[in-house]
Amino acid sequence: LEALKVGLASGQFEPDAVETYALAALEDPTWEARQGGLNAAAEAIGAWDRPAFREALLRAAPRLLTDEEYRVRKAVAPVLLECCRRDGLEVFDGLAGAVLGDIRDKFQRQPNAEEEESVPGLPPAPPTFLPDTEGWRSLETSMCALQAMMQGCGEAFTPRIDATLLGLLSECSKHTNRFVREYAYIAFRNVFEVCSQDAFLAHVSTSTVDLIAAGIRDNWSQVRYAASVAARAFFQKAGESQERFFPQLLGLMCLNRHYVAEGVRLYSQDTWRIICGPQGGARLLVAHFDTVIDAYVAAAEAPNHAVREAACHCISELAARVAGTPGRPTPFRYHFSHDRVKRLMRTLLECFQDESWPVRDVASTAAGQFVTAFPLDCGHHRAELVSLWFEQLGDNIPSLRQNGAAALAVAVGAWPELWDEVLDRLEDGLPSVLRQPERSEVFTDYTPSGPFSVPKPKPMSLDEGPDPEFVDQTMYSCGSTAPK
Repeated sequence: LEALKVGLASGQFEPDAVETYALAALEDPTWEARQGGLNAAAEAIGAWDRPAFREALLRAAPRLLTDEEYRVRKAVAPVLLECCRRDGLEVFDGLAGAVLGDIRDKFQRQPNAEEEESVPGLPPAPPTFLPDTEGWRSLETSMCALQAMMQGCGEAFTPRIDATLLGLLSECSKHTNRFVREYAYIAFRNVFEVCSQDAFLAHVSTSTVDLIAAGIRDNWSQVRYAASVAARAFFQKAGESQERFFPQLLGLMCLNRHYVAEGVRLYSQDTWRIICGPQGGARLLVAHFDTVIDAYVAAAEAPNHAVREAACHCISELAARVAGTPGRPTPFRYHFSHDRVKRLMRTLLECFQDESWPVRDVASTAAGQFVTAFPLDCGHHRAELVSLWFEQLGDNIPSLRQNGAAALAVAVGAWPELWDEVLDRLEDGLPSVLRQPERSEVFTDYTPSGPFSVPKPKPMSLDEGPDPEFVDQTMYSCGSTAPK
């Protein structure tokens, strides 16, 4: 393919020869030839743009869209992109029935007929297991083809963005297969990019804002990333009217700035800077404070521990960067009513006792920030917080002990009356460190790695067996005390 690109750029090939070989390859029994023919066809359209060749390709497109080989089906999209760039809606209207029809037909998956056949005289075979991440035939690639045609048509595609198309994409965004959901949000991004602003504000935005909100909190990072890309396109198309949609999206977008997946986190941070501008996001958060707090509290109760951790980071930011302290208040501090502080503090206390230690770690630091910012409002929880911090000081994870000590020190600064109690408990607790059994030298080769300090396997010789204390024991999820 690279050699073809060089030859086309230098004028080395004749159009008739390339187009003849490309069309012949589409009929070849080997999938490699069909894929190569489509790749060559896309390049040839860009080089010569001959209508007869495009017509021949479009006649073959419906068959190739349902080819048995995934890579052949995937290669159809670049061809449709080039054709739509030249003939626009004429191409889409000619293929819409095939593409949209295939998406609808493949939306519900069934096992192959031969897999369901049972042997006479024997009990029927158990149902075929169909993994959620594969086996959906041409559904994913037809979504890719739809995306390519929208991109190729540009703003001229706006009249085709109707309730039928948006309804189909809505169903795909809720599909059990994460690849289909991912492509649905990529398609939504293209819808927002090609749609005229008037049509977007009139009906597209109201039909899709809740779907985007669902996507940017999807459990699959790839889907969450695709939805984050769609969310940025959504706000860029909304322009000066973007504040209409802050109640549904602002808090969720802020949460993704702390999501564990780096791609989602960095992209969301860039989106946040684009939307908020040089004035920062504090003014936007407090302008929609109750919906933002709702998003944070819901995230703190999510089944995904990484989402709960992100919620604690965001709540910590509210105290440290938005509210300020009684001695150094920010202009936004008056938004923090007693009821709002009470609700956020209650959420942190629940996270402080989470089964996942990374969540407890961030919640501990956030609680210290809240005590510093609101010492009077948090006074009701003082005894419970001190107890949790001292429990954290005895944890077997070093970072938990360190961060717990720092949070406790911050709390003593906000509540000076704690000083005597803390000293008494430290005088009782610190000597016990010398009395605990020392076993750390046994595990010096267990170097932490990854975002949750997952230990690397300890290297051992062939003659050395594993420690029986850690063999055939209950297994736990990473960062959690819940058994698998």
